[in-house]
Amino acid sequence: MRTYVQRLRAERADRTAAAIERAALRELRLRGYAALRLADVARRAGVALRTVYLHSRTKDVLVTAALRHRAASLARRVERWRPPEASGAAILDDIVALHERTYRAERQLLEILVGGGAPRGPEVLRSLDRVRLGLIERAVASLARLDALRVRPEDAIALAHAMLAYPTWRSALIGPAHRRAPRLIAEALRTSLLVEP
Repeated sequence: MRTYVQRLRAERADRTAAAIERAALRELRLRGYAALRLADVARRAGVALRTVYLHSRTKDVLVTAALRHRAASLARRVERWRPPEASGAAILDDIVALHERTYRAERQLLEILVGGGAPRGPEVLRSLDRVRLGLIERAVASLARLDALRVRPEDAIALAHAMLAYPTWRSALIGPAHRRAPRLIAEALRTSLLVEP
């Protein structure tokens, strides 16, 4: 009986921590770091202000922990990606599709990090960028093994890194391309990086 009660208590504490984290990121996105108030986070999370203080002593600690936790979760998900055993075009299409899914799912986090103002935001953004660069290097290595590259691997990595960066992606989505942006980015990468079949 006692183990069951402890497990329920732990599950409730995890749900509360997750609600506080989501609320902190949402408030940070809406108000910015300077205007963020822990009372607003508590209200959005549906908990007492005291509960927020029990989870994090200060606004800085709360925001930093929320950003790092969310970024670590994102990194674990995308690090599993491996280039498909397929043509060069299929590899590029797959990495573009991965970026599209990731950017759609984590738009709130990325907007906070790119927008600046959050403590440790640039540090978290650099760590995510290192993960993204690793994915691109894997994809380019697969393309090189297939002899599918028309440019040097280093140049292919640099170009793919620039074209798949979140600020570039966001500009493409809000510009005239709108929903066609992922397809256009994939076509630009295929044209720039791959030898003619």
